[in-house]
Amino acid sequence: MKRIRLNSGGIEVSRMAYGTWRMLSTKPSAQEINRRLHLCLELGITTIDTAEIYGLYEVEKALGAALALSPGLRDRLEIVTKAGIYVPCAHHPERRTAHYNATGDRLVKSLEKSLRWLGTDRIDLFLVHRPDWLTRADDTADGLNRLLAAGKIRTAGVSNYSAAQFETLNACMRQPLATNQVEFHLLRMDPITDGTFAQCERLGIPPMAWSPLAGGRLFDPANPAAQRLAAAAESMAARTGGATLEQLAYAWILAHPSRPVAVIGTNRGERIRSAVAAEAVALEREDWYALWEAAQGRKIP
Repeated sequence: MKRIRLNSGGIEVSRMAYGTWRMLSTKPSAQEINRRLHLCLELGITTIDTAEIYGLYEVEKALGAALALSPGLRDRLEIVTKAGIYVPCAHHPERRTAHYNATGDRLVKSLEKSLRWLGTDRIDLFLVHRPDWLTRADDTADGLNRLLAAGKIRTAGVSNYSAAQFETLNACMRQPLATNQVEFHLLRMDPITDGTFAQCERLGIPPMAWSPLAGGRLFDPANPAAQRLAAAAESMAARTGGATLEQLAYAWILAHPSRPVAVIGTNRGERIRSAVAAEAVALEREDWYALWEAAQGRKIP
């Protein structure tokens, strides 16, 4: 698997990251999670994407237990985590309403908890999970700058920010933001047209694409776009070495010139292997646009 540098002074990551949003849905043991991490490494996926809120605040803890089973494993990985979303749950019954909080002090507190749960002394990439409409950018930046100065995070970025929100926060940072992780797939192409990817390209910071398979909607037989995409994939199979629609969906993302990192989210080893194979699928320009047309149900403007 190819690797990519997030910015001129940032960390290197694999072109695909292993996402842990639904990691606990199958109730895996620490040993099972450990084996999955080793499989990712075997295939060249070194970047692990998680978040404080995943699994209602349980995933980081489970990841830490799995990492602890193999001394030295953590040092072979780039750990990405996020903070800023807080919801009522068993751990926090005092919370009345789901809300965002990207104040500097709150981000520092959440990051320090992540370090404890994950059993590590630093996070390679720390993202503000969602824009907080009640916090000034300089307040958010203050927390990130403190964490960078203390060496608790190697680099910082954001998730789900608009281009304008990114620019405002980035202007307050002592070290430039390294990425913007956004939803991007064949059924959601907004980052191409809303300025997000253009900004990333201009600044030389590869974005990260979450939910690259549209949460499974790409394969819903009742979805007209999925039906069209299945037909398009079949028509180009001979030119793409028999690539599946799933692999074409990854290849479509990776082909964008902003150089996105695709965050895969499966719990099955064979699908991790299939996803990695997609990196070798070289889409011809016309096939990339044919997938665009199939997804949109119309010709290009």
